[in-house]
Amino acid sequence: MIDPAISQDRANERARWIWIGLLLLLALLPIPFGGNRPWAWSAMVLWVSILLGGYALSTALGHQMLVWRRALTFPLVAICLLIAWILFTILPGTGFFHPVWQVASEAIGHPLPARMALSVDAALVGLMRLLAYMAIFWLSLQYCRDPKRADHMLVWISWTGFLIALYGLVNYFAGNPYLLWFDRFAAQTDVTATFVNRNHYATFAGMGLLCSFGLAVTSFRAAWLLSDRSQKRFSRTIECIIGRPLLYFVIMLVIGMAWLQAHSRMGTFSVLAGLAAMLLLMMATNLMRRRLAPWLFAALVLALLFFVSGHATLARLGSTSEIDRLPLFSVVVDQIASAPYTGSGYGSFAQSFAMYRDQRLPTAYTYLQAHNDYLELAADLGIPAAALLLSAIAWCAALCFVAVFRRQRGQIYPIVAVASTLTVALHALLDFSLQIPAVAALYSAILGMGVAQSWSAEPKRHERANGKRAISAHASARRDEPTREASASYDD
Repeated sequence: MIDPAISQDRANERARWIWIGLLLLLALLPIPFGGNRPWAWSAMVLWVSILLGGYALSTALGHQMLVWRRALTFPLVAICLLIAWILFTILPGTGFFHPVWQVASEAIGHPLPARMALSVDAALVGLMRLLAYMAIFWLSLQYCRDPKRADHMLVWISWTGFLIALYGLVNYFAGNPYLLWFDRFAAQTDVTATFVNRNHYATFAGMGLLCSFGLAVTSFRAAWLLSDRSQKRFSRTIECIIGRPLLYFVIMLVIGMAWLQAHSRMGTFSVLAGLAAMLLLMMATNLMRRRLAPWLFAALVLALLFFVSGHATLARLGSTSEIDRLPLFSVVVDQIASAPYTGSGYGSFAQSFAMYRDQRLPTAYTYLQAHNDYLELAADLGIPAAALLLSAIAWCAALCFVAVFRRQRGQIYPIVAVASTLTVALHALLDFSLQIPAVAALYSAILGMGVAQSWSAEPKRHERANGKRAISAHASARRDEPTREASASYDD
C-alpha cells in the first residue's frame, strides 16, 4: 500500500516544473525594460499560459491539490464580472457605443461597427495582460500554500531584487552610460537598473526591500529563540545576527541603496510607508519586541542609507516635476464625468484623453497615462467596473491583514503582502508603476503568496472536535468487537 504522504510528495515533484517556471518568470521579466515592451509582455502571456495549462493538467490528473476557500468567492465573482464587462465593451451592435465611432463614420462616408470601447486592440491587449497577472496570482496562491514554498518565494524575490539592484548600482557608478546594451536615453542621473523610469524601479525595488527585511527579521528571531539564554544580551545578539540574518541585511542594504539612488520622491515615501506598516504589524504579532530598540535600529539603517544614497532624493523634495499633475487630474476627472458608468474602453486612455485635453495643459507633453491608476481605471472602465477590480484586490489584501492577527505562526507572509499592497497603492496615486509588467507580476505573486498563507493549515476547532469524537467512536467500536464476537460464538 502506498503511503499517502509519499504519494503526495511524488505528485508535487511531477508538478515542480510549474513552480520553477513561475520563479524564473519573476526573475527574467524585469530584465527587458521591466517587461514594458510588446514582445516582452507577449512572451510573459505565453509563458504564463503554458504554466497555467500545465497546472490545469496536473490538477486533472491528481498530481496537484486545488487550494481554495470560500472567502475567495467574492474576488472571483468580481473579476469574472470585470472580464465580462471588458468583452461586452468591444462587441459591436450592443446598442451602446462611443460617440467617436459616429464621428468616424461620418468622416469616411460609410458606417463603422460601433462599440463602447474606443480602441478594440488596446482593450484586448489590456485584457490579455490582466489575465496574465491573475494567472500569476492564482499559481502563487496554489503553490505558496506550502510554507516552504512561500519562504522560497520571499528568498527568490530578495535575491532577484539584489542582483538587479547590484547591476543598477554598478552601472550608475560607472557613469550610467547604458541601459542594458543600449545607450541610455532617459534618467541619466538615476539608478533605474533594467527599468526605463526611476519611479517604476523604485516600486519594484521597494517590494524586494520588504521581502528581504521580512527574511532578516524572521531569521534573526528564529536564531534568537534557539540561542543560549544564559549569554549576555549583546553577545547573544551578535551570535544570532551572523549567518542568514546578516546575509539578508546586506541584501536589504544593497537594494535600499539602489532604491534611494532612483531619486523617486513618491517611490521613497510609499516604500517608507510599507516599511513602517511592516514594523507595526511585526510588533503587534510579537515577531519583533515592542521596545524602542527596533525603531532606533530602523531609524539608524534609514539614516545610513540616506547618508550614502539619499542626497539627491532629499534635494528633489523641493523641486517640481516636469508633469503638472493637478491640472492633468482635473482634465481626467472631467473625462470620467462625461462617461462615469461606461468609460472609454479598457486600455484606451492614450487615445481618449486627446479629446478632453484643453488649455489647462498648455505644454506640448504627450500624456499616455493619467499618472494616477485609480483615475485612469475609472476613465477607461467606468466607475462601477473599476470598483470591481479595486475591490477584488482590496478584499485579498484584507484577508492578509486579518490573517496577521489570526495566525499563530507564518505571519510574515501576509505581513509582506499587506506592506506591498500599501506601497503600490500609495504610489499609484501619483504614478503608473502597476502598468509595468514586471511590477504588476511581482505584486500579483506576493499577494497570492500572502493569501495562500492567510489561513491556518490546522483544522478549525469544531472540525478537531468532530475528529476527536469520530476517533473515540471508532475506538469504542474496536473495543466492543471482541465482546460481539464472543457473544456470537456463544450463541452458535
